[in-house]
Amino acid sequence: MKNRLMTIAAAALLVATAASCEKTIDQELSGNERTLLELRIEGQMGKAITERDGDRATATVYILDQDNYDYAHVPVTGIVLSKGATSDVKEGDMLNFSNPERRARIRVTSASGHVLDWWIYLETYDPFYLGTWRIIDVKLACDQRVSGVGDGSWTTQLSGSEFGDYGLPEYDDRVTITLGEITDNALTGTLVHSAGEDGAYGNFYGVMAPYSVESPLDMNPRLRHLLPPGESQWTLDLTTNQMKITQNNVTSTMIFGEEGDNTLFRFILPDASSEPSRDNFYDNMWRSSTELFYVMYKISE
Repeated sequence: MKNRLMTIAAAALLVATAASCEKTIDQELSGNERTLLELRIEGQMGKAITERDGDRATATVYILDQDNYDYAHVPVTGIVLSKGATSDVKEGDMLNFSNPERRARIRVTSASGHVLDWWIYLETYDPFYLGTWRIIDVKLACDQRVSGVGDGSWTTQLSGSEFGDYGLPEYDDRVTITLGEITDNALTGTLVHSAGEDGAYGNFYGVMAPYSVESPLDMNPRLRHLLPPGESQWTLDLTTNQMKITQNNVTSTMIFGEEGDNTLFRFILPDASSEPSRDNFYDNMWRSSTELFYVMYKISE
């Protein structure tokens, strides 16, 4: 999955470089320009990533990984060339990617008659996060060095003694992520965090001294909104693979990771070290906390 997470982000870095190269080529070869500036095909995600090195010219287009995609007949929905250039493919034409390389050719001819073949490559993007997930663990990472109360770091669990039984209802919850729209650089959709068989959600209540089960430290204001109960809207930036989750005008940022065969929904916490020191448990669990992450098991697509 690490390669999946890095693919779109790495491609984004090429956009600025490729754009710079295109401008240089067009300036130095005025009248000979034969650059493919923009390309849109059916099902495309984000912008086409173009690269040119002399007579070698390529464009990479990302599409959703889907079984029913007709690689042999892919409509061109938009194409932009250098000023004065023409091509053998226009809007409405079909490209054929039904080959092992998943590539097709667009031949671009400059106003002065110079020809350059652009090879278009299809890359599939796997939206692995879509579907229904079960929460199997919730962990809180803490680092005393952040709050200046010590030099230890550790990871505790919502099911641990620090939180008593308050966190246990979270452990059978489901999270269902569905896709909405695809824009140039982002995906959007709906995220539903539903209670499990017990019908309840967990709470982030610290019960260690000086707090207790009867009078806990309420950490919900710091942690509960990150993966909120009920329905939220999400937007995923294809250049960073960060997912913004919004409910009632409150937004959190989720990134993905791995833990064995499970997937991590990770939330980096805002720095709380500047808040006034209060007591040992507060300093260690609130002011020292750096990340909350859910360990997720996928139960259906």
